[in-house]
Amino acid sequence: APLTSFAIHSKIPTMTTTRPRKNLLLLSVAALALLSTTPLLTYAQDAATATADIVEDDVTDLGDVIGDAMGDITEGLDEEVVDLDDAAAAASVEESSESEEVTAVDDATATADETTTTAESTAEATAEFKTDEQTQAEEEEATPPPAQTGPFIDLFGEVLLSLEMVDETHAQVHQHYTNEVLSGKKVVGLYFSADWCGPCRQFTPDLVNFYDKMNARRGKKDEFEIIWVSRCRDVDSFGQYFTHMKWLALPPQEAMGQRGQYLGEKFKVKSIPTLVLLDEIGNVITLDGRNKIPMDKAGVGFPWRSPMSVLVSTLFPRSFRLLVKSQIAGVLEKAKAVLGGAARGGAAAR
Repeated sequence: APLTSFAIHSKIPTMTTTRPRKNLLLLSVAALALLSTTPLLTYAQDAATATADIVEDDVTDLGDVIGDAMGDITEGLDEEVVDLDDAAAAASVEESSESEEVTAVDDATATADETTTTAESTAEATAEFKTDEQTQAEEEEATPPPAQTGPFIDLFGEVLLSLEMVDETHAQVHQHYTNEVLSGKKVVGLYFSADWCGPCRQFTPDLVNFYDKMNARRGKKDEFEIIWVSRCRDVDSFGQYFTHMKWLALPPQEAMGQRGQYLGEKFKVKSIPTLVLLDEIGNVITLDGRNKIPMDKAGVGFPWRSPMSVLVSTLFPRSFRLLVKSQIAGVLEKAKAVLGGAARGGAAAR
C-alpha cells in the first residue's frame, strides 16, 4: 500500500535531578578562583611593567651600543671608501699614464709604419727608376745603330766625338753618328795635330777663332766643321789637348790606328799641323788650309775653292756630283783590281 505517513522515533535521554546541582557547584568554584587570581594578575602586571622597563633600558643601552658600533663601522667604511677613492684615483692616473704610453706606442708605431711605408715607396721608386734605366740601356743596346753610307763614312767611320766642358776641371765626351753630325755642312776640315807639337799649340788658338768667325757669318751659319785627327801619343794627352778645341774628333784609337794612317797617306800629310778642307761630298778643296788662314784671317776667300770647283758646284747639284763621284770611285776600284791581278800574274809568270 502507498506510503502516506511516517513516524519519527527519537531517543532522548532522561535527565535526572542531580545534574543542576553539579553545575551550580562548578560555577561556585570558578567564581572563587577568579576572586583569588586578581592579586596574581596585579602582581603579574607589575612584574611585566618592571620587566618592560628593564627591557627598555637594555634596549636603550643596546641601541647606544649598536649606534656607537654603527658609527665606528661607518667611520671605518668612510675611511675605507676614501682609501678606495684614493686607490681608484691612483688607478685612474695609472690608467691615464698607461693610455698615454699606449698612445705614444701607437704614435711610434704609426711613425714607424709611415717610415716603413715611405722607405718601401722610396725603394719601389728607386727600383722602378733603376728598372727604367736598365730597360732604356737594354733598349739602346738592343737597338742597332743606323746603317750609314757615303763618302764621309768611308773616310771617318761611323762615329765621331765631341767634348763638353762641365766645369773648369771636368769635361764630358759625347758620341755622334757621322752622317748625322755632318749633315748640312758645306766645308769639312781635317786637322792633323798633336799636343807635343809646338807649332800646333800656336796654330790651334788661331784656328779656333777662325772656326767661330766662319760659323757666325750671315747666311752661312754653322756650315763649317772640323774633325781633329790626333797625332798624340796616348789617350790622356788626347783628352787634355781636346779641351782646347770646339770641333769634332776621330776616336783616339781610330786616329792613332790604321784609319789615321790611311787619312795621312790619302791627303799627303808630311808634317803637322796640317789642315785639309773638303767639300760636302768629300772632294778636296785645298790641302794647304794651314797657310791659307794666316793670309786671310777674315776669311774673305774661304774656303779658297779653285775656279773650276766653283763652276762645278754651281752647275751641278750635290746629288749629281755624289753620283758621279761614286761611279768614278767604282771604276777606279775595278781598274786597281785589274792592274793588281795583272801584276800578280806577271810576277808568277816570271
